[in-house]
Amino acid sequence: MRSPPDRGFSLVELLTVIAIFAILAGLALPEFGQMLASRRVQSTAAGLGQALKSAQAEAIRRNRTVEVIFTASEPLPANTVAAAATSAATASGFIARVSNPQGEADFVAGRRIGEAGVLSIDSAAVTSIGFTSMGRPLNLSAAPGVALALPIVLRVTDTASSRRMCVAVGTGGSVRVCDPTRPVGSAAACEPALAAGAC
Repeated sequence: MRSPPDRGFSLVELLTVIAIFAILAGLALPEFGQMLASRRVQSTAAGLGQALKSAQAEAIRRNRTVEVIFTASEPLPANTVAAAATSAATASGFIARVSNPQGEADFVAGRRIGEAGVLSIDSAAVTSIGFTSMGRPLNLSAAPGVALALPIVLRVTDTASSRRMCVAVGTGGSVRVCDPTRPVGSAAACEPALAAGAC
């Protein structure tokens, strides 16, 4: 018995398959965009939290104050001394550095915040956070720096999607990265460690 000749896909069948793929891709794109936004926010918040923890550990190890500044300079070792502190809301990166009596500074950590206009950090005008040789946090935004009366909450936000995570520096020196979308009391949640609405 002869099999019928293979005629391939007809034009209608091909267009139907393409239409189905287009519909599926259209449904997946918003989810993909949300996933990318979430990754950007998580990565930046984790990097900032790690820089703060590294600064705190270095302050204890060196028995000297270590600061984390928000800056418009590239966060590179070559810019450690020259980088000026600016508002976290307008900064393009952050640098953790150890100043010494000779007017020099050692690079501890640094990172770009992200693409311009994509991520922002809202921090109530904080420009610099320091840690004493005992690991206690200081708000160095105004000289000579003051001990924290309340936690500093740094809000890392994706400007397009409003996806947000927070980095909180507690009055005792704890550094915590948290997610306000997580259920209250879960490991990564902001509440109850932070007051409702603080992130």
